[in-house]
Amino acid sequence: MQNFYTADDFDIDAHVSADEALVQLRTGNRIYVEALDHKRDLSPERIRELFERGQKPFATVITCSDSRVVPEHIFMAGLGELFVIRVAGNVIGDLEAASAVYACKHLHTRLLLVLGHTHCGAIRAALDGEGGSVASLTERIRDAIGAVTDPYEASVLNTRTAMRELSEQPDLATLSAKGALTIAGAIYHTHCGVVDFLER
Repeated sequence: MQNFYTADDFDIDAHVSADEALVQLRTGNRIYVEALDHKRDLSPERIRELFERGQKPFATVITCSDSRVVPEHIFMAGLGELFVIRVAGNVIGDLEAASAVYACKHLHTRLLLVLGHTHCGAIRAALDGEGGSVASLTERIRDAIGAVTDPYEASVLNTRTAMRELSEQPDLATLSAKGALTIAGAIYHTHCGVVDFLER
């Protein structure tokens, strides 16, 4: 039996728990993969509401800049629901960390998800030993993955390294210690659209 969802089924904000946010992301990804009928509110009224009342995203997602990896689609999220930070290879530098702190501390998102993906060009470049103008990226990834040569395993290790680096940020560590933040990781499969959530 096919399920049908409306925009009202997904109207949540920053005050949900990390566990509820994870359920929301899992449900959204299932709808995305199954291509069920699911309409988001992209109306001028919704745009004006977000302008007037501000954003209250229910999760922060740090992911790769790869054009195939679009969290708002992958998780069937609408305007104002995800705070997305994108950088090639989903590596964590000063700006990414500061953006995550802003979202979690000031916008009060209780879930911080690092989303890696398969067939990542940045991972491939690191595995191939590319340097030059992309060295600042590939060296960070090589540090994260060590001697691993399998691209999928490298994506997982790179994602876990980003999670660890975020957990060591003082502001994020404080929020985690108070139970106000959960840092999680996942891998998006570019060939089929499925997201595997990593064990915490």
